[in-house]
Amino acid sequence: MRRRLLPAEPLDSLARLVLRFPVRTLVLTACVLLAAGVAAVGVSDKLYHGGTTAPGAESARAERTLATAFGGGSPTVTLVATTDGSVDDPAVVRAGTRLAERARRLPKVVDVRSYWPRRAPALRGRGGHTALVELRVATTQATAHKDVEPLLAELTGRHGPLRVGATGTTPVGLAIERQSRLDLRRTELLAAPLTACVLVVVFGGVVAAGLALLVGLAAVVGATAVLSGVSGLTTVSVIALNLTTALGFALAVDFSLFILARYREERRRYREERDPHEAAHQALVATVCTTGRTVVCSALTVIGSLVALLLFPLGMLRSIAYGGIAVVALSALLAITALPAALLLLGPRIDALSVRRRGLRASPDSGRWYRLAYAVMRRPVPVVLVLGVVLTALVLPFSGARFGTFDDRALPRDSPTRHATDTLRRDFDHHAMSPVQVVLPGLDARGGARALDGYARHLARLEHVARVETATGTYRDGRRLRAAEPGHGYASAAGVWAAVITDVGPETSEGVEVVRAVRAVSSPVPALVGGTQAWLADLRDSIRARVVPAMSLIAVVTLLVLGWCTRSLVLPIKALALNVLSLSATFGVMVLVFQQGHLREWLGGFTVTGVTDSFVPVLVLCVAFGLSMDYEVLLLSRTVEEHEAGASTRQAVARAVQQTAGLFTASALVVIVVMAALAASGLLLLKVVGVSLAVAVFVDATVIRLLLAPALMALLGRANWWLPARRTPATVRV
Repeated sequence: MRRRLLPAEPLDSLARLVLRFPVRTLVLTACVLLAAGVAAVGVSDKLYHGGTTAPGAESARAERTLATAFGGGSPTVTLVATTDGSVDDPAVVRAGTRLAERARRLPKVVDVRSYWPRRAPALRGRGGHTALVELRVATTQATAHKDVEPLLAELTGRHGPLRVGATGTTPVGLAIERQSRLDLRRTELLAAPLTACVLVVVFGGVVAAGLALLVGLAAVVGATAVLSGVSGLTTVSVIALNLTTALGFALAVDFSLFILARYREERRRYREERDPHEAAHQALVATVCTTGRTVVCSALTVIGSLVALLLFPLGMLRSIAYGGIAVVALSALLAITALPAALLLLGPRIDALSVRRRGLRASPDSGRWYRLAYAVMRRPVPVVLVLGVVLTALVLPFSGARFGTFDDRALPRDSPTRHATDTLRRDFDHHAMSPVQVVLPGLDARGGARALDGYARHLARLEHVARVETATGTYRDGRRLRAAEPGHGYASAAGVWAAVITDVGPETSEGVEVVRAVRAVSSPVPALVGGTQAWLADLRDSIRARVVPAMSLIAVVTLLVLGWCTRSLVLPIKALALNVLSLSATFGVMVLVFQQGHLREWLGGFTVTGVTDSFVPVLVLCVAFGLSMDYEVLLLSRTVEEHEAGASTRQAVARAVQQTAGLFTASALVVIVVMAALAASGLLLLKVVGVSLAVAVFVDATVIRLLLAPALMALLGRANWWLPARRTPATVRV
């Protein structure tokens, strides 16, 4: 039998070092993990919900200017007070007045605007059963949990005849943070037993499955410690913890499965050795030098995809990159060091507590996967055409994507914050609560009254603008309806600001277009445009400006890593094209399910907002691309190995599919289970990410790798292996 000579590369040296000192390797690993576990304690308290604003964004500067120069801007907290009677009943007025006074005395509260006792009409709800108390708190996203949470605990709940809930950007963010922590525990409790059951079946035994779970747990603990350390240097989003946990278990199990399967195969090659320990040693060296190389290639590809998230100047995406890169690197490192050391020490006991008998494995030139691959390659053109049509049909809904942002409706229906916001939306002019805020620093309200009047008239004529309120009055359809009331708060020594009230939701694409139209209007002085709509516009601009560089980085890393792994120029390009097609189909399913609402009852009955969150496609692109490429690397590595051993292209592909299809379909099942647990989250953002990643992995492991990839390789034929000045590897008889 002829086999390709394994080069004397770092993996060979690493394998021999680890296997020479297996006990020391495991003791060192345990000590490092113990230290990481100590460092990871309390990490969730160091993380926050936020990181969605680019540094220096115009919307952020407008918000700061409003808060410092006008004592205005969006309220930090809006208290929604509800009573069974009228908000004007004497007992209710007394309770409401006490509530407002109590709020004024709390630390960090710099301004309170209440319906009681002056009874401002704008703060009274339809029907007279609800009223508002608006608070401005001196806080930031990073310190909100310390500054605002005690305040919410003090002011919400029952106050005499009033039932008080809280809403606003900060309370919604804190509610998402709390829900994220709750969902993390729920995901772990749900995913762990399901994953363990799947692993026992996939690995064929309890011991092997437990070993894979330990690798996943160790990688997650190490990555959590990294997040804890990074949180001391910069702000880190709590969402990163959820995704790091899911990604860690998924990839650690993947890598462990690949290593263990190859080890069992290599162990059969060396069964003629008299010394079982020496046979296991040689099998593990061969495993690390072959499949270990595949694991490294796969990890580098995933890391390259996650590094692309660092190009975006958004704390949330960068936080996910920090955790993701750490967990992927640790998963790969543990798979090629601690796992082989444990396998050497366990020896035949790795197959202890087996749940299924291990019969003779099918020959590489037979088996159902081999027959499927050859059936596909006999008719590659019809297969490519049919699958191309199916995947294109899945892509089409993405053309109707309406990018916006998830609001309070991303929270579960039973959330008190969600309930308060639903009440605000039902009983008040919700759009008036979230106006586009136009700040005109340095404009004198008296001396510049004529210029401000003309500017406000122009703004009031814009599409989707219901009215404009500023220091010179209220405007609608280009006309001034009435003069401003005394104490309106739209002017100060620092300048003037205007509230542009729209008839569309602040979280929608239409709201973004209003901001763009406002920014295009010539203003008396340079204007700063803020508000939720402006934040979303700045967010989309920030993402759009980085998408092409991020995709280019992913493409370059993929081509370089796969080029090194396959020693071909065509195969990496083919893999890149297939991944793009797979992800496009995933985006189509995302829009179909979450924007349009199909199958929502099957996924917990979430609220359909009619928009696709601007963050999600970028996040799914970078994470799913890496996960999908994991299977491509495994398939291509084995194909190249068979081809370099003398097999023809079709025979090499068929053998590779036979030897790896069971691995990546089993791996995909594990990933889908983990992502399904994430999809059970009460947060819509995590639900979308979980479902999207599960769909991406399913499509990739079935349609792409089992059908489309073999068909395309059959069509390409000898062109698969083209590489300028390609060097033929040495061979040796063994």
